[in-house]
Amino acid sequence: MSAPLARKSVAQVWRLFRPRNSRHTYATEMLRSGVSFPVLMKLLGHVDPGMTMRYVDVALTDLEREFQLARSKPRHLAPQPKSSATPARAGLDGLIEALIAAQHVMEMFRRSLPNGPARNRLLRLSKRLFKILAEIRKLSHT
Repeated sequence: MSAPLARKSVAQVWRLFRPRNSRHTYATEMLRSGVSFPVLMKLLGHVDPGMTMRYVDVALTDLEREFQLARSKPRHLAPQPKSSATPARAGLDGLIEALIAAQHVMEMFRRSLPNGPARNRLLRLSKRLFKILAEIRKLSHT
């Protein structure tokens, strides 16, 4: 084999494999392995999410996997309260405990919503519930 031909094939191989190509593979594999997008941005040294998206290859299988995951574990639903072995308390103390639990579930749901009218309305309702709890506590001390 002659020297010019060997150099040409090395140059061809070098064009196919550049360090920049391994950066694309690295970004895609890190994202698929579960690294969050903000962390991947930091690892790549990017400030702009658009720049990071240039390095990530999102395939149809990735979209299907994320869709199935979102359907199996929806984040917008508040966790179901665990039933306790102790029965619910009667009277004002039981009412206060129930309202505190309702306020907690409302707040968990509110935090999962994007900023907007629904989230703001739930915040107002939560504040009203807080005032109701304060009034009921006053009743229990009299």
